[in-house]
Amino acid sequence: MSREALIHRLRDTVHRHQMLVSGDTVIVGVSGGRDSTALVHVLAELREGLHLTVHVAHFNHQLRPDAAEDAAWVAALSRTLGFPFHEGAGEVRAASKRLHLSVEDAARRLRYEFLLSVARVAGAQAVATGHTRDDQAETVLMRLIRGSGLKGIAGIPPVRVEEGVRVIRPLIEISRAELGEYLTHRGVSWRDDPTNQDLSILRNHIRLVTVPVLEGYNPDVRVTLARFADLLREEDEALDALAAPQIAGVLAGGPGEVRIALEPFSRLPVALQRRALREAVRRVRGTVGSVAFVHIEGARRMALDGRTGAVLELPGGVRVTRLAGELEIAVGEAAPSGGDTPEYRLTVPGSVIAAEFGVHIVASEVRADAPHVRERADHPSPVEIVMDRGRAGSALILRGPRPGDRFAPFGMGGRRKKVSDYLSEAGVPRYRRRWVPVLTTEDGEVLWIVGMRAAEPARIGDEATQAVKVEARKLRA
Repeated sequence: MSREALIHRLRDTVHRHQMLVSGDTVIVGVSGGRDSTALVHVLAELREGLHLTVHVAHFNHQLRPDAAEDAAWVAALSRTLGFPFHEGAGEVRAASKRLHLSVEDAARRLRYEFLLSVARVAGAQAVATGHTRDDQAETVLMRLIRGSGLKGIAGIPPVRVEEGVRVIRPLIEISRAELGEYLTHRGVSWRDDPTNQDLSILRNHIRLVTVPVLEGYNPDVRVTLARFADLLREEDEALDALAAPQIAGVLAGGPGEVRIALEPFSRLPVALQRRALREAVRRVRGTVGSVAFVHIEGARRMALDGRTGAVLELPGGVRVTRLAGELEIAVGEAAPSGGDTPEYRLTVPGSVIAAEFGVHIVASEVRADAPHVRERADHPSPVEIVMDRGRAGSALILRGPRPGDRFAPFGMGGRRKKVSDYLSEAGVPRYRRRWVPVLTTEDGEVLWIVGMRAAEPARIGDEATQAVKVEARKLRA
């Protein structure tokens, strides 16, 4: 395919799916592989015509000894193209174990959280990833094998909105082979990831073994599967619109916890019961993620036939509980027998992603005498506090509540109470309390029950000139 033809097709894809608007700032996720390298070069060609501001972001999954070389290579590519560069890293294998996810799913979760955090910092309207038509075909097959429902088999959407940011796939209608030709003709190199040849990874096996077998029956099977995904997605969107009023009638709640009234739920058609449960999971987690058809069906059967008090654990820390007349879908796994929750050290300034608690905590230094800083210090919100710089020290600690923890709730005149009593009075279910994040000094003084209540010690002194603002951003995996 000629350069002109590829650019024309990509422009058409971007326009048809309303991926970008003139003047947008877009964060491009670049691994250094062929597809993402082609994407950043194509966007470099389009940026003037679309008046785009382009940033490059690279996430080091720390899965290979030479991963740092990939980061250095992408950084050099960014400098060559004149784009700002952002680098992040995460311990994917450790996250996989903590979250009970596959390494691939954990990597995806941390990578997207990083890309969205870069978008927030840069004020970007879009995040672009290098998914191709081949990725679409492989995803359809992989989800069929895993037993996904209609939404899963519909594959990778060209555009989805996450935390107010468009996640776009400009290459979703272009094949890997076409991108390889484009780069070769331009004399552009890329880096090959040797793990892409590991047949123990399902996606690799599908790409290297299953798809070539199917091509023996239909040489255009990749195109056919991608078109099949498009048709399913369009049908699914239409069904969502038609079903929305009935589903809304049985759900109550939002992020963190949703309740389903069982009497009207039982009268819905089976297909709408499943859609209601998927919507409940999406509301509490921000995404359905790795919750598959088999999980939704298990929750549906428990809703209709389960005993009161029955509990079902879903992937991604979603807990389903059968109550009297209701089904509760909430974030937060049941506590394992014994053991403390993880502890994170938050340098000041700095940030930390605490996946177990579902939050991204960011600490930044600000001037204490700024009017808006004083206003926030005097009126802390559940998701943002401002404290005296001296109180924060060089680092803060994020952890779960511990026996004996006490704090003085902000605005209560310094009266202290047990954190456990506060959580009980606030209506936090017992099984979820250990997963409520608590921010403390390095000496253990409680400064903030994150997402709920600041403590008196978080105040700014009258003579303070420097302060620390701490924000809690909910993870959307």
